[in-house]
Amino acid sequence: MIEFETRTGKVVIDDSKCVGCKTFACVKACSLYGAHLFRINLKVNKPEPIYSAEDLKRMCTECLACEQECFLRGLNAIRIELPLYGLEEYRKRVGLY
Repeated sequence: MIEFETRTGKVVIDDSKCVGCKTFACVKACSLYGAHLFRINLKVNKPEPIYSAEDLKRMCTECLACEQECFLRGLNAIRIELPLYGLEEYRKRVGLY
């Protein structure tokens, strides 16, 4: 499991799913739309962060591209957690709870 904090949330990668991946769409997406934070470790056939956790927190743009591309073209191994402050109060106010 690869986890790192971002400015406002957290990225969680279940890298046990990555072993069977043929596309590494997350790495491609991060290099195209994000900050190019990952590389492919061919020895274990998994993505790995290029930078330290401290640098990842600072550099990640929270563009969501890695999660989206892994879902669409990979093996759905990435989850990005971004809290939505005030969501619970809003839902209660409009009658969704």
